Amino acid sequence: MPTVVGAQSAEVRVRPRRAVLFSGLIVALVVPLPILGTLIGLGVSDGSWPTAAYGEVLCVLAAVIFWWLFRSIWVAVSATHVSERGFLGKTTHTPLPDVHSVVLAFTYSGSSSEVLPQLLIRNASDRRILRLRGLFWTEASMQEVAAAVGIPLTHAPEPITSAQFFDRYSGGAYWFENRPVLAIGGIVIILAGCVAFVLGLMRLLGLPIDVD
Repeated sequence: MPTVVGAQSAEVRVRPRRAVLFSGLIVALVVPLPILGTLIGLGVSDGSWPTAAYGEVLCVLAAVIFWWLFRSIWVAVSATHVSERGFLGKTTHTPLPDVHSVVLAFTYSGSSSEVLPQLLIRNASDRRILRLRGLFWTEASMQEVAAAVGIPLTHAPEPITSAQFFDRYSGGAYWFENRPVLAIGGIVIILAGCVAFVLGLMRLLGLPIDVD
């Protein structure tokens, strides 16, 4: 299992797609800021606009934190270790001798015919050491990491579904994958939180809330 150790110099270092970062920032800023801007305008007449302004500052601050955390993500391969720094800052290093297999497969994206690459690095027990998903990483980055590891790269013969991928390469799934209830619940919680945030600001500003 990977262990958390200190930083080390890397021979190869790759970072996630920039497009993912831009998409996240758009969601974090373009959606709430116009709403909060409207609430600020409505609150000017009675002097309650600072409350909405604080909300807008919080949204911008959240976007900055998201940007910083995302830009801190990387995967590196040195002469001795395979290393990964995750979204929350945890850095793991696995000795290269622990790497037993490196697989590059293509999986279908949802119900569409689009396929995304998946790079899976496993140990001798076929447990996941590292996995790069095409949603966040380019195929070129995957090829670069695979070449630096130095283990012969195994290519899946044809595109497969995510379920087939996890069945064929057991141990490759993250804990939250193949659990649609968790995904739906997460979306519902996020939407409910956004609605509650806006309604809370409206109440603080003394604006009428129509519940009919």
